[in-house]
Amino acid sequence: MLRTLFFACCLATPVLLSAQVGHDPLKSPYRDLEYRQELSFIGGRFDAAIDPARVAPTGGPMLGAHYELRLGGPVYFTARVVGVLSNRSVIDPKLEVVNRIKGDRSVPMVMADAGFSLNLTGFKSWHGIVPVLGGGLGLGAGFEKLDVGGYRFGYPFLVTARPGIKVARRGLWQGRIDATNYFYRIRYPDTYFVKTGADAPVLEPGSARSYWKRNLGVTAGITRTFGR
Repeated sequence: MLRTLFFACCLATPVLLSAQVGHDPLKSPYRDLEYRQELSFIGGRFDAAIDPARVAPTGGPMLGAHYELRLGGPVYFTARVVGVLSNRSVIDPKLEVVNRIKGDRSVPMVMADAGFSLNLTGFKSWHGIVPVLGGGLGLGAGFEKLDVGGYRFGYPFLVTARPGIKVARRGLWQGRIDATNYFYRIRYPDTYFVKTGADAPVLEPGSARSYWKRNLGVTAGITRTFGR
């Protein structure tokens, strides 16, 4: 879904931009946007990639808010914060393999980022649609203590990439759909690399002690526009 949305936006950009020239204003499919600021209330699904040790938070429902402020032309400043109701597996690396998994733990997560986005149709909509590309930097937070194996999600640095579509009909209320890639690093404790019994350690001693994950959050929301 993400690749389809991304390539559709890329392929449509030159066509949409070139088509803006030469249209009769009364018959043009383009319409100027009315407001400079947008606040969206969003919800969807967070789909987390699996890490080598299989202890990082998994997917779950997500809720949050997304703010945009037009800086000039097609460029917007963006800020987003979402909460995810996630779970993860707890393992005890001191035990033999068959007994290491100690069950699941609930891990509420918050991820916030700020950055920029670009309207691919400028400060206009095309048949009421605005394809966008954006991204930013931020932080994540998992509200939990160290588990029995010495692991926790912690507060990782985030990099985000976000293709999306705005539904920009006339009026104050609009809508949006986004597919946000969240890139962050998982760090493993030393206990995962130490052999304490007959079985192998959780991870091979020579393997990486941290791991970058790409995780996808697909959201839809309702947008309140304001500020001419």
